[in-house]
Amino acid sequence: MCTACDGQGVVIELRQIALGMVQQLQRRCTDCGGQGYCATKKKERKILEVLVEKGMKHNQKITFRGMADEKPNMEAGDVNFIIQEKEHDLFKRKGADLLITKTLSLNEALCGFEWIVKHLDGREIAIKSKPGEVIKPEQSSSAPFVKIVPNEGMPSHGNPFVKGNLYVLFRVEFPSDGELNAKAIKELKKVLPNPAMDVSYDEEEVEVCHLEQADVKNFGKGGAASNDNNYDSDDDEGPGQVQCQQS
Repeated sequence: MCTACDGQGVVIELRQIALGMVQQLQRRCTDCGGQGYCATKKKERKILEVLVEKGMKHNQKITFRGMADEKPNMEAGDVNFIIQEKEHDLFKRKGADLLITKTLSLNEALCGFEWIVKHLDGREIAIKSKPGEVIKPEQSSSAPFVKIVPNEGMPSHGNPFVKGNLYVLFRVEFPSDGELNAKAIKELKKVLPNPAMDVSYDEEEVEVCHLEQADVKNFGKGGAASNDNNYDSDDDEGPGQVQCQQS
């Protein structure tokens, strides 16, 4: 504590301005700079080892209590480290679960697939379809077709022995127009179930139509612009009503 101001940070001075008149002045203590205490400050270097535990999440905080600046008569502050999680080229994370996207050819989706994935911990795992398993482009609700590899996600924070799941979102790449020749189409019809039935008709009497690209958002916008307003009546009375005036 500063002895010059008794820890107040200011000193009181009495100044005589006339006979029997005294002026009281308050000024900042020059010995302590108005702090009320005198202390020697110094900078100190410390090495803080930050332990990022398994399963910690984005923006999670690691706190070192009392390791910030110190000030007399006050509790020392804290040093906080905020974890910033980088995006990964292959994996997407939500909680303890991981998600990867895999694009398959139609051949792989129907006949089976197998590929090697390098995991985040450096392990290589082989993801393989079961015999006879068919990967669909999407479900009936237009949702992506997803399967999981159990217990191959992130470790849970606080309980790293319990892991999340690895979700695999599948996309099926169909052949482009003209990529399949007539021979390949004939062979596919033999092996794939439910082939198209042969329809017999006279081409001179039946009009043959082909499909073109379209957008379902344009459904209902076809045809010429409607001019129904031209037929609206300006009268309030409905059809069939006649007004008569008697003299």
